[in-house]
Amino acid sequence: MTVITATAPAKVNLVFEVGPLKSNGYHDVNSLFLALDLREEITVSGALAGTGISIFVKGDGLPSRHVAAVPTDSSNLVAKVALLLSQKLGIETPDIQIDILKRIPVAGGMAGGSADAAAMLVAFNEYAHREFGTTRLSTAELMDVAAELGSDISFCVLGQLAIGTGRGEQLQPINSLPFETHWVLAISPQGLSTPSVYAKFDELVASSEFSDLSQVAGSVTSVEALASVLSNGLQPAALALMPQLESLIEEIEGLGALKAIVSGSGPTIAALCSSKDQAIEIAKTLNERGIFALTAGSPALGAKLEA
Repeated sequence: MTVITATAPAKVNLVFEVGPLKSNGYHDVNSLFLALDLREEITVSGALAGTGISIFVKGDGLPSRHVAAVPTDSSNLVAKVALLLSQKLGIETPDIQIDILKRIPVAGGMAGGSADAAAMLVAFNEYAHREFGTTRLSTAELMDVAAELGSDISFCVLGQLAIGTGRGEQLQPINSLPFETHWVLAISPQGLSTPSVYAKFDELVASSEFSDLSQVAGSVTSVEALASVLSNGLQPAALALMPQLESLIEEIEGLGALKAIVSGSGPTIAALCSSKDQAIEIAKTLNERGIFALTAGSPALGAKLEA
């Protein structure tokens, strides 16, 4: 039996700028995306004829609510990937089992669902080739499929470091940072829905001019320089909806982190640290205080086959 496993990275926005609401209901964004080595894992295998797509979810180091929150029906992006990629490859959608091993928090602003979809694109592309003899799609072709499904999926396929524009799906890869980064990710017990954060953004904030992120990235030659440019245009909206995040940011910076920001639409707080040891120590302290925290780092590759 063919069994294919693939992984894809979490994402943190080093810079995230948001334009005004457009008539199509979306906002243009201008973002500097960094992939982190916290990786979702997807395994695709055959299933009994007539059973369709079956999805099973387990967590690895996450509280149980993050597993319970993942849909196991056709609304899950991994099922949508199987359907769309089958169509692109010219095959009937096969009976398959999809096992998701979650390491990225759900509704945490770190593209966990998008990483699942990115890993599924790579895994199903290989599964279909081995089972049905289809021609493997290239990474560029997979990124085009990803853009049809969601804003962050293309970056999770690509990984490393990139500028994202449009809805975030138009990517310009840029040279990796000339140093490793080490992060603490503080996970809120409640989630924040992305639409609610954008709605609050529209109430609160006049959108600003977009920066030249190629120039910004080129100026980042040290972890201290990176700390000085970290920013998130959605942070005021996230803090308005969940004011306790402000004190959490202050607490983490008080423990020595170089800079802490809301990650994406939140509510995860991403804190840049000066070293791996410091990140481990801050995460340990937060966990002892009852705040669930993980560590992660970069560089990190995009979606890739593991087995």
